[in-house]
Amino acid sequence: MFLTLNRLIKWLIIFLIIEILFLSISSFFEIKERDDRPLYYYKLAIFKPPSRPKYSVQYTDYSTTKKINNPFRVITLRDEEDVLSILNEKVEPICYTNTIPLDKLSILKKKETFINMMIPSILLAKYKMRMEQKKVLRLSKAKYLSSEDDLWLKNKIEEFKVENHQELYKNMELHPTSVIIAQAIVESGWGTSKFFKNANNVFGIWSFSKEDKRIVASEKRGKNAVYLKKYSSIHESIYDYLLIIANVSHYKKFREKRLKTKNPFTLIQYLDKYSERGNEYIRDIKNIIKSNKLTKYDSYKLNL
Repeated sequence: MFLTLNRLIKWLIIFLIIEILFLSISSFFEIKERDDRPLYYYKLAIFKPPSRPKYSVQYTDYSTTKKINNPFRVITLRDEEDVLSILNEKVEPICYTNTIPLDKLSILKKKETFINMMIPSILLAKYKMRMEQKKVLRLSKAKYLSSEDDLWLKNKIEEFKVENHQELYKNMELHPTSVIIAQAIVESGWGTSKFFKNANNVFGIWSFSKEDKRIVASEKRGKNAVYLKKYSSIHESIYDYLLIIANVSHYKKFREKRLKTKNPFTLIQYLDKYSERGNEYIRDIKNIIKSNKLTKYDSYKLNL
């Protein structure tokens, strides 16, 4: 049976109405980018907690020179409840701009809070060093260097106290997180030291320049006051520690060994010069790693 003209027109109208309704509903739920912000912005905005703002920070992948937008959370701590728990191997990038008193917490809570502060800070410092190492590799292969890149490379060679970019690249190699956090535990007394609480100084790094931001230590060397560096964040302090390991002659054997192995118990044998206690210091680091099962953090990465 053939459709009459009226019935055909009627079905066409119904079809058009259905189509219009479908398009209207689709456009209502459509997520559009605004202000050229990346799509992850909208996901983060939904879960953005009060007083803990997220910032979109550009990192440079120095192997390609491309800018990469990554979520980067900056947190100013008020108490231990503001320290976010680390739930798995994919660690959220967090910059803690200050520390909090841990002395009055129970031993278990103090350890948990300290580790939760330190792991993202360590990974951020290592990430920065790794990106710079990639840049060194890229520039070393370039046929032509801009004046800006040439100056950057010269400054890094001077900063790391090496002769050329080959040595620079090797000295930028990283070592396991378990070693770093074990040293942080020993040096800061699980985050209870004065320099940790007042200066974000995780490793008790001294200052020898009046141009540094610093605080005076309670101890003296003879009649001379001792000053400790003051940092704007925990991961800035850890990066400075990585730099010291990379450019101080005492750690030359350690640097050479970490090019061959990432075994933390092998590497710590070459840190006897880090403390005046020598082998006793190494025993402490070894016991801290074992008793707190810190090697599990060696596989942890930033969730970027």
